[in-house]
Amino acid sequence: NQREKKTTLIDLFCGGFAVGEVFCRNGWDVIANDKNEYIIDLLKKTINNELPKDIASKFISSNEYKEAMKNKGNYDKWYIGYLMSVWSFGNNQKNYMYGKETEPIKKAGYDLIFNNDETNILKYINISKKHISFIKNQKNWGTKIIALQRITKSLQSLQSLQRLQSLQIYSKNYKDIIIKKNDVIYCDPPYINTATYSENNFNHAEFYDWVRNISKTNSVYVSEYQAPEDFKPIMIFNKRSLLCGAGQKKEQPSEKLFIHEDLFKKHIKVTL
Repeated sequence: NQREKKTTLIDLFCGGFAVGEVFCRNGWDVIANDKNEYIIDLLKKTINNELPKDIASKFISSNEYKEAMKNKGNYDKWYIGYLMSVWSFGNNQKNYMYGKETEPIKKAGYDLIFNNDETNILKYINISKKHISFIKNQKNWGTKIIALQRITKSLQSLQSLQRLQSLQIYSKNYKDIIIKKNDVIYCDPPYINTATYSENNFNHAEFYDWVRNISKTNSVYVSEYQAPEDFKPIMIFNKRSLLCGAGQKKEQPSEKLFIHEDLFKKHIKVTL
């Protein structure tokens, strides 16, 4: 939407940049910040289209993942960020995405798609030679990369942002980001009482005190499952877990978008 005065979105815990990207594409100035320097280095490299062309087509084994995560200093920061964001379980940035029983099956599928080698896939899946031939004979490379669509989709999308001049990217503590009057602030901090990510010991009480103070001059939106009583939800998102096994349905807590009650009472509206 058109805005009379150009304002800035400050995405203080930008992670994979999903929210910031939307605002960038809609003409906003965006300041993206995340304390995880590996994720930020990956984001910068992706936007500048500097990732090796074959990165999305390489299968990362559990041994490769664990070795890199144990010895981060031996690798480029962007590569560690890549492993954290793409090859970790549920994007928790710690554990390898596949279990011991699942990994060889996924690797077998990879060999079929990328190497036209069906040797191992037949050990795990009862698939006919006719279907294997159909997969191998696909001329459109995109149809073979479906198994890794999750990897390539987000990277290709970010690369198209490389020419934007209205994007600033930082890896700082959220309190160190300079905020101007009228800036709109979006926060997706580590959630309370959920699995911890790579940045541990996040002080939620201190964070909400900071939000209360900033809310006196700016519109601050917080994404969370729960928040202190003086924060009111303005949107609720019901969702199901993506980490369940086949055929399982697990209801997740409702994710909510909160604002401080003072803003809620004033009926402050920001056109997004």
